[in-house]
Amino acid sequence: MASELINMWKGSSLMKKALARFNDMLNNGEYLFTEAWRVLSTQEQIERIPQYFYDKDIEVNEQEKEIRRLIFEHLSIRPQHDTSGCLALMSLVKDAERIGDYSKNIFEVGVMYKGTIKDIKYFQRLSSSHKSIDDNLSRLAEAFLKSSGKLAEAILKDYITMKRECDKILYEMFQEELNTKEAVVTALISRYFKRINSHLSNIASGIVYPLNEIDFVRGDIFE
Repeated sequence: MASELINMWKGSSLMKKALARFNDMLNNGEYLFTEAWRVLSTQEQIERIPQYFYDKDIEVNEQEKEIRRLIFEHLSIRPQHDTSGCLALMSLVKDAERIGDYSKNIFEVGVMYKGTIKDIKYFQRLSSSHKSIDDNLSRLAEAFLKSSGKLAEAILKDYITMKRECDKILYEMFQEELNTKEAVVTALISRYFKRINSHLSNIASGIVYPLNEIDFVRGDIFE
């Protein structure tokens, strides 16, 4: 799909604006993910999700709506142009929106946990997983902006490793005795990380795969 994205960047003003908004969505998703983890891992007490965080999440939702509107306008004016790229973008914006939603869920865990999670047993492994996902979110925005299949492939190479680590944490947790709060927070975060990893990989697949195969990341494609 990289060639289709390049054509869209060079296309109508409506599509250029839609792609620019999608890039904004990716940057906002990265911000929400990073900020949720920062607060969860550093603050002793979180009373509520702050308004600035809600505002950024709402901004992502509005950007998704605007992109859909721009695509519809473009196709109504030029129905034979950029069709495959438009269909791909309609799918990918939902993945970008879900990254923001799961980041908000991570923040909600911090509110319910009422304290920093640095004292839980699996903190270091979760922290390592967070860094890997955060790095890939940064790469994703660059890959999309440059329509770079090489950068997207680097993200897809990490997909199975991250997926397996999240599953392994949950499995190992069931084999030992943890207090209820620690077990719940560990399980929730590992699941949210797994879902964010899937959504960012879906977006990367839109740069590498043909239209009919995006959203179905093949873990063995590079093995």
